[in-house]
This record gives sequence, C-alpha cells and structure tokens, in this order.
Amino acid sequence: MERYTGLNNSMAKKKKLIISLFCLAAVVAAGICAAALIGNKSGITDEGIARQLEDIDFTTETIMDEDVPLGSSVNNPDAREMAELKAMSQEILNLVNQNRANAGLNALTWDTDLELAAAVRAAESSSRFAHTRPDGSQWYTVNPRIMHGENLAYGFKTAASAVNAWMNSPSHRQNILYPDFTRCSVAIYKTGGTYYIAQEFRFW
Repeated sequence: MERYTGLNNSMAKKKKLIISLFCLAAVVAAGICAAALIGNKSGITDEGIARQLEDIDFTTETIMDEDVPLGSSVNNPDAREMAELKAMSQEILNLVNQNRANAGLNALTWDTDLELAAAVRAAESSSRFAHTRPDGSQWYTVNPRIMHGENLAYGFKTAASAVNAWMNSPSHRQNILYPDFTRCSVAIYKTGGTYYIAQEFRFW
C-alpha cells in the first residue's frame, strides 16, 4: 500500500514560510520545538501522515480488496445502475456521519461540486489506482480550490464494507474523523463488475 502527499492550497509556500518562522521563534524562546503549531492546532501524525488546518499537507492513502484484480473492461452503466451507485455513495456518507456522531463530531454535508470532483477521481482510479492522476499530477488538481482530503477504495460492493475498511485503516479513519472537515461527497465508478470509490473532503 502506497502513500502520496499533495498540497492543495495556492498559498502553501507562503504559509510554510510563516510556519517555519514560527517554529524558529519557538526554538529560541523555549529551546524545544516538538511539533509545528497552526493557531491552536497541532499537526496530527500517524505513519508519516500530517494534517494541518491552515497549511494543508495531506498524505492520503488508497485501500483495496486484495481479492479483486486491477484492470477491467469499460462498462457503461444504464440509468438504473447509475441510480444504484448514487444511492450507495449517499449510504457511504450516512455511515461516515454515523462514525463521526459516535466520535462527537459534526456531520458532513453533501457537496455537488465535490461530487463532480469525486466522479473524476473514481473514474481515474480505475486506470491508475493512486493519489496521482493518470497524467502524473496530484489528486487535488481536479479542483484544488475545494479538495482537501481523499480516500480511495476498490473491490468493495457495499457501502458498509468500504466504510469498515476505511475505519480500520488509521490514515483513512483520520480523514473520516478529521474534526474541521464540513463537507464530503462520494462517487463510484463501476467497470467490469469492479467498484472504484472516491471519497473527497473539504473544509468549507
């Protein structure tokens, strides 16, 4: 399983400079700089994963059902199948919100613009299952203004199995339970009987 990091904020370089200066000042003042602080938020780390509210530096991760091989023939779903995939996508968000409620967090709302981005990423992941796109660019370049986190999965045919797998993976779970996300959309691309799922998150 591979991990990829991408910046999604056009002001990232400037903010990184500010953060570096802040850390330097902390070292001088206290002699210790264990973690960079953004306002009142400290970076969350897990196996090299860092998330920061202002200067977004997300490492996102893919997850898959290892019994399902990559690659399959293109299948154009009919209207009924498209409706079923949309219902499964919404069920995934419902289950995500149940997990957030259990953790005392706000519910995520569905976002139409984010859904369009998720649809692109779900289709792309069928040919390149990674957080880099088929052209080699980073996942968030579909719409860098709104894409702040991503989970991918494939080979799961029910909403519950996909969400359970994400919740059992530390990095996916952190995306799902990240307290400052407010919106989320899911898209599913089905080809050759295999489901490719993209879950996208945003702050506002």
